[in-house]
Amino acid sequence: MPPEREDGGRDVPTSVARIAVSIGLAVLLVLSMTGVAGTAAAIDQVAILSPEQRTVEAAPGETIEIDVVLRSQGGHGGEGVSGVALVAQYHPDYVEITDVERGPWLEGDGTEIRTTERIAPERGTAVLDQRREPAAGGTTGAGTIATLSVRVADDAPAGATTISFDGTDVDLTGDWPIAVVDESVTVAIDGGDEPLETFAHPDPDGLDLEAEGGGSEKDSSDADGRAADSGDDLPVPGFTIGATLVAVVLAVLRLTAARDGPPR
Repeated sequence: MPPEREDGGRDVPTSVARIAVSIGLAVLLVLSMTGVAGTAAAIDQVAILSPEQRTVEAAPGETIEIDVVLRSQGGHGGEGVSGVALVAQYHPDYVEITDVERGPWLEGDGTEIRTTERIAPERGTAVLDQRREPAAGGTTGAGTIATLSVRVADDAPAGATTISFDGTDVDLTGDWPIAVVDESVTVAIDGGDEPLETFAHPDPDGLDLEAEGGGSEKDSSDADGRAADSGDDLPVPGFTIGATLVAVVLAVLRLTAARDGPPR
């Protein structure tokens, strides 16, 4: 039972959102006390990836379309997003991504969009890599980054299966890294809501990407590819674990607010 206050009332349990805000403020306080220059500014370096709908309903044998939305204000000094490697993973026994079409989000400033993709049904993985050429100032804002065509297996049982995007990489026009916060989409098959079995996905970096739209073929192990942008080799000044934590906390709050709307 919650403890009584001096005025005779009872404490209300702290909400998850307030806990998250407290953590973020605490980290910011520590950063300001330690005098880490430029670190707090890294909180704008967040990309939020989420489906247009968190749950979609479908029947066995049906094909549905799922829009994936990206929200990002870029990074320091006006850096925008220069490329997105969208990784969608699913259980191949229940659903299959048959097509991935790029959205208009990266377009603008007269730049071309190079698109390469690979769909590996047996691995339950689809990869769509989009790059601005030239990168110019990059892109910021919110919009559709991709549309997935998803077919439910003819013999899929009733239940809920997910399509996740947690392997997605987002690159900026500069050298700073960016935190990616993602949200999965749940496919409710035949009205079911019980979670179905999960699938052990192989590393998506092992997939070769096939060029489309006149682009050149890209090997995922290329020196200019995503592995070179991981930031594991050299430290990035001003971007610390504390700032990353703040960025992720605030991004989750933004996503929650966007989903649930203002409190009543």
